[in-house]
Amino acid sequence: MNNKLFYIAPVVSLVSISIANEQAVAQKAQTKNPYSGDLQFGIRGTLNPFIKKAESWIGYGAQMRVKISRRINTEWFADYFPATIKWSGERRDIRIGSAIEYYPLHEIYTGKECTPYFSIGPTSTYTQLNSRTFNAESWEAKRWSFGVIAGMGMLVNVGKKLNFGFVTQYCSQMATELKFGKNYVGDSNNLPTKIHDAKISYEGQLLLCMSVNYTIGDLW
Repeated sequence: MNNKLFYIAPVVSLVSISIANEQAVAQKAQTKNPYSGDLQFGIRGTLNPFIKKAESWIGYGAQMRVKISRRINTEWFADYFPATIKWSGERRDIRIGSAIEYYPLHEIYTGKECTPYFSIGPTSTYTQLNSRTFNAESWEAKRWSFGVIAGMGMLVNVGKKLNFGFVTQYCSQMATELKFGKNYVGDSNNLPTKIHDAKISYEGQLLLCMSVNYTIGDLW
């Protein structure tokens, strides 16, 4: 009799632990808020079609979204923008920021094919200007910009965890003074080129952004 209890006791203990664990998991699932905690990661490309005195400006970067309620997302992003300034130099912008996204028509990730939203949030940009390689002398300028980015967008859901994002945004920033190493140079054809060392200035940009996003898990 004692031998039987010796063999049965471990089995009973394992079954009891398993049942208790299942009950804990079920209770956690019941108490968890189903509308919060979803974590999305995505890659993005951004076009600025109206950049002044530049030949092109197409940026690329990454973003992360954390859902905090049925209709509200938070977004955290970083972008890199390389551009060529005509006859002068090259520009590099690194922009980081965050935004609150509000979905007025549909709840987030509920199986709808299209989910429109509004977004607004703070942003900051580090800008570096360098002379082009054909210039006779080299120069460099740097500055920071701080502002707000806002827009309207839409998620196109192609699966439970995968979606495409399309958003049109306007970025309004106040820029600090450009700090030059050398602010007056001549190119190889002796044509003078000068970029003014402006004080605090306003800069507005219209941005068209497309992203691919994937839900990788729950944070809580």
